Order: sequence, then C-alpha cells, then structure tokens
Amino acid sequence: MLPPVMGSSRQIGLDGRVALVTGGSRGIGLAIAKILLDAGAHVAIAGRTASDLDAAQAKLAGGEAVSLHRCDVSVPGQVAELVASVANRFERLDVLVCSHGTYAGTRSMLDVTLDEFDHTMNVNVRGVFLCAQNAARLMLAGGDGGRIILISSMNALMSQDGAVDYDASKAAVHGLTRAMAIELAPHRITVNAIAPGWVRTPMSEEELDHLSDMVLNPSRRVGEPADIARAALWLADPANGYVTGSVVVIDGGQTAMLPLPWPADRSTSVVG
Repeated sequence: MLPPVMGSSRQIGLDGRVALVTGGSRGIGLAIAKILLDAGAHVAIAGRTASDLDAAQAKLAGGEAVSLHRCDVSVPGQVAELVASVANRFERLDVLVCSHGTYAGTRSMLDVTLDEFDHTMNVNVRGVFLCAQNAARLMLAGGDGGRIILISSMNALMSQDGAVDYDASKAAVHGLTRAMAIELAPHRITVNAIAPGWVRTPMSEEELDHLSDMVLNPSRRVGEPADIARAALWLADPANGYVTGSVVVIDGGQTAMLPLPWPADRSTSVVG
C-alpha cells in the first residue's frame, strides 16, 4: 500500500488510495482532484492538453502524489494506455471520476451536423464507458472493490433548448450509471453519477455571463466547482458502499422548482 500523503484531511480518509480523474486539469475535475488529494489519495489527472495539465499540477502542488496523463478519452487505445500508466505508477486504482466532457453551445437541432453529434457522444458517452470499463477491470484485479463516479448534468433530467446532442449524451450517462452499478455491485464497486446544475467553469462561463441578471434557482446563486467536489468525496469514501446506481443532483434546487415567474424580492409568492 502507498504511504499516506502528508498533511491530508482526515474527515474522509483516502490514505493509500489511488484516484484517476479525467478532465481533471480544470473546472469541476480540478476541484475534485484537489479534494481527493487533500483527503490523502494519490491522484492521477488526465486531460487533452499539456498546458492545462501543467497548470493543474502547479495549482495542486501534490508532488509525487500527483501524476499527469494526456489522453483523448474517445480513443480506446489511449484509455487503455492511461489506465495501464496509472497501474504502473501507483500499482492500484480505487476511484475513477469521469469529469471530462464537451459542450458545443446552443444551436438548432436542425443545424447540428452528424459529425458534431458524433463528437459529443464520443466524448461524453463513449469516453465514459471506455474509462469505466478499463478502470473496473483494474479494480477487479485488485480485489478491493472501488468507486466509479460519473459527472453528468441536470441536462440529463431536463432538456435545454438548443442542446440536443449534449442533452442526449448526459441522459445516456445516467443509463450507463444504472447498468454498470448492477453489474459491478457483486464486486463491491459502486457506480454513481453527479448531476450538476449551473456551475461556473471554463466551459460554462460564457453562457453564465449572459445570464448574470436572471434568477437560476431557489438558492439564487451559481454553483462553484467545490460544491460538486464535496459530493464526489462523499461518494469516493471507502466506507460508503451502500450507495450505488444513484444520481446526486446538485443544482441549488433548480430541478425541484416549478417553473413559474419568480419574484425578484421573494416577499410575495406566485401560487398556481
């Protein structure tokens, strides 16, 4: 077993555990990598660009407890090589977080090309499946169970106008979550998804800037990557083995709210 990372948090102990975070070089993935590192895990982060990975390493400052890997998750050979590299470096894998994703922005479904649709599905669905499949094989070989956490979106539960490919891809991730949870449960590997609402990340910043004067949810704020990271840490807890096949929605209450006009001062209410 690997030695614990010095200075790690003990609230949820991941000492000696190894986590792989895809899309871990920015946004939600980077926040998850940091919280897992702080909890004592050794963390491998995968991303597509070397510059983002280098910047992430500087922010994490985890030393030998952090490893960097370039990977296009839609390419089977690269994913297999990624997981093999993690095994060679750390000798095991306990936690996989699939935080990678692509979003092309809003446009009419009539204008979405087949290449655009395929690209979204290849990254958001195929990439998740490939990473989970390879990671699960390594977890099975280790014999200690594991945690697979898929970062989805509230777009899997509610459709956004002009995002047909993204909506479909995130709904498919929920299907994968349930199916893989059933198959892997006998091996003590849990599979869960987190469905964030509006969270300020490099991918969402442009649209959020346009929505700055609108109320998005009952909490009346945009989420931060740390809001999602705390849920990921809970799902990664080695003691948390009875939660599987679930979707944890973190959206400030947006999907729970009946879409009626919302008073600006909340001193009055609209009742249907």
